[in-house]
Amino acid sequence: MSHSNLEQRIGAWLDGRISEAESETLQQELRESTESRATFNKLAQLDAVIREVADTESVGAISQASGASVSIGKPSTARYFKTSLALALGVIVALSVTLYIRHVNSNRSIARVNGLNGSLIWIGNGGQIVQDSDSPQTATRWSNVLSKEAELPGGTIEGTAPESWFELEFHDGSTAMIFGDSILTFSDQGQKELRLKQGRFSANVVPQPEGEPMLIHTPAADLTVVGTQFDLEAGPDSTRLYVREGKVQIGRMSDGKTVAVSAGYRVVAAPGSDMTPQFVAPDRTWAQTPVWENISLAGDSNSIATQETRDYDGTRNLLLSETPTRLPAQDTGYTIRSGDKFEIRYVWLGDKWWTAQDQLAIKLFTTDNDLISGTRTTFATMLSGTSTTPTAYEAGAGSATTTATEAKKRLFIAIDTHDGGGELVGVAHLDNFELQVTHFPEPGLPRLDDFQLQGTPFPDSTPLPTAEIIIGKSVRNGDFNGN
Repeated sequence: MSHSNLEQRIGAWLDGRISEAESETLQQELRESTESRATFNKLAQLDAVIREVADTESVGAISQASGASVSIGKPSTARYFKTSLALALGVIVALSVTLYIRHVNSNRSIARVNGLNGSLIWIGNGGQIVQDSDSPQTATRWSNVLSKEAELPGGTIEGTAPESWFELEFHDGSTAMIFGDSILTFSDQGQKELRLKQGRFSANVVPQPEGEPMLIHTPAADLTVVGTQFDLEAGPDSTRLYVREGKVQIGRMSDGKTVAVSAGYRVVAAPGSDMTPQFVAPDRTWAQTPVWENISLAGDSNSIATQETRDYDGTRNLLLSETPTRLPAQDTGYTIRSGDKFEIRYVWLGDKWWTAQDQLAIKLFTTDNDLISGTRTTFATMLSGTSTTPTAYEAGAGSATTTATEAKKRLFIAIDTHDGGGELVGVAHLDNFELQVTHFPEPGLPRLDDFQLQGTPFPDSTPLPTAEIIIGKSVRNGDFNGN
């Protein structure tokens, strides 16, 4: 590259009229060439002097008229010029270094993609890269596409569908995830700083350097994280925090009130909330959960059955999963009669990795030996329908009527999942489950009131069927809080 071209690029940079491509070329040449850096410093010094002369009234003025001469300052101002020149040179050199560091940092990988699902958009540093994850995936160092193992220099990741999720791993091993319709901006210029504009977020943060904690901002709160595991949910006016391990400091934006939240506690930062950390009872295993059991052949009685995180009403909820290691079930103790109408009611929430096509499937079944471990025959499956509000609990219901085929057999119930997204990884929660039965005899079958003793009158009317609760809040642990 010619010397004159270099001077032209430096001049354009000093005047603020350089293009992005020319700036990249100039910075590359300054990094590689001592001679180019010397030329840059020389021209920068000259530019600083000219600007100082133009801005200094005591030195005279540069005439705007063509051909006019430039008046020269008095000898007594020589020391002033030298000082100004030195200051200008320092500013130029400092600015050059700052721009160079910014350029390097903006192209430095700070994290990699651990996994992703659904519709996602990544906006890179400066907003120059935008790409939906459903496009063809190509792993690159940092790319205009999102793919597993791709390295990213920072930016904004946005989930645009209920089933979207994205996991990021920083180079120190700290991980961060978003779920559903969430927007997260992340950066690391020697200290990790994240901004959760909306949605749900989960992190596992390794111990951070002293004096440089991870900072997380939401519309309603600021969090300081030294090293911990926690879940976060952000809305426009409130932030909900649950700490699994370690401790997190959270400050409310509206009034600056700050509290430290320890492991096993949660807090809500919102206008009017007292921000008192609330204790969350430990997760309960299948072995610790009365009546309910995991009948999956791959199940583990020591795995988690219920928990209070993601609760509906401040109590325990049943944790569900699409994986084949979990199938909650119960022996109701009820003997089926022909014509029984079974009705179910519950609330449920699609959680991590739950897609917009996934559903719950409540199954009524009998077995060949009236034991829950026997060979199952499912006679009714009631689907929840797909989620309409992915970040909140919603109601589910269904009904089924028995025939003579099921009569005189013991009733069992299982709470299963129905995959619609092609990946068996989704997690959901279910609470306040109720099962009731109403007996409606099939037409033509004799009833007790069809018979009468000789000389006694028939009753005025047939008694109306009555409903019986088989599983409910205080019956057979329908709220999952039983002891």
